[in-house]
Amino acid sequence: MADDTDTQPEPVQPPDGPDRLASDDAAAAKPDPLAGPVDADVTDLRAGRVSAANLRAVLIAVIVGALALGGTLYAAGYFDPVSEDHGPRLAANGSTLARSKPGSCITWDTAGALAAVDCSASHKFEVAGEPANTLPPDAKYPSEQQIAALREQVCTPVVAEYLGQRLDPKGRYQMGLLTAGEKAWEGGDRTMRCGVQLVDGSGAVVDSTGKVANQDKATSWPVGTCIGINDRGQATVPVDCSAPHAFEVTATVDLRQKFPDASWPTLAQQEDYLGGTCPARTTAWFGAQDGLRKSGLQLQWNTLSQEAWTAGARTSVCFVAASDGKKFIPVTGSAKSPNLLIDGKKPVMPTFPGAAPPKPGR
Repeated sequence: MADDTDTQPEPVQPPDGPDRLASDDAAAAKPDPLAGPVDADVTDLRAGRVSAANLRAVLIAVIVGALALGGTLYAAGYFDPVSEDHGPRLAANGSTLARSKPGSCITWDTAGALAAVDCSASHKFEVAGEPANTLPPDAKYPSEQQIAALREQVCTPVVAEYLGQRLDPKGRYQMGLLTAGEKAWEGGDRTMRCGVQLVDGSGAVVDSTGKVANQDKATSWPVGTCIGINDRGQATVPVDCSAPHAFEVTATVDLRQKFPDASWPTLAQQEDYLGGTCPARTTAWFGAQDGLRKSGLQLQWNTLSQEAWTAGARTSVCFVAASDGKKFIPVTGSAKSPNLLIDGKKPVMPTFPGAAPPKPGR
């Protein structure tokens, strides 16, 4: 595998006995002939690890940048660019915004009223700095689309200088731009702040604690977390595993354990390491050698792009899911539950090593 190309390995099936690891299948991975060129400088997360559709989400806007969950959820759209519709409708509160300094944190209520808080407390926005206002003095209050464009133009250098590096555009933390609100704007208040926010898989801003600089930037979730699914077969946000979902996390892998140096490990190196690590950890999670095989699900994992690594991402996730090669198939119940359903049907185990799981109900 070339260092600068991304691949789409076949779904990893469970071992056929204690001596056969799923990494054997991973080693035989081949590019998807239906996929066009794939940019390796992104976090790759793929449904079924066989689809060409870009899910970059992550892994997830007070008018934030495009989001993607980085890693292997690649095919289901989890990491597609998010809508700006999730931006808060901020009430005029210019004094709070005007007093904010780089490194301070802000939150707001459902009405959009701003409040300054300590960054160790729950907050929605970490201030990076004040951008240069490129709008004319008599300009009308910009639309969300205009603010989004302005954010990219004026906040990119501000956030990069604040963090000492550029944000991963596919990571958990995204760039945001706050204004004092339309009413204050019409009164002549042009206060704006660039900052960083934590977003979820739907693109909505969520609460965060602690400074961004101290956080792992990779999109990841605790073991046992199930990520929901929408009617297009795309992953959404964490849900109870009893609800229909796209995948369930079986392990998190700190890539620094294998790659302690600051330099980015190539996608091939990550695939090789995760292909040997995820099967073992997933087997341990199931608590049975044949747990994965009995579930009828596919084992998958994510890799980190060079851009994501440079931005501070270090964690990959191993997860189990069902996929038709283009999108996720709904799963209900934990993979370890006797009530597990795949597309509403009881799972059917593969009948021979390396075989794709038969469609449930057949």
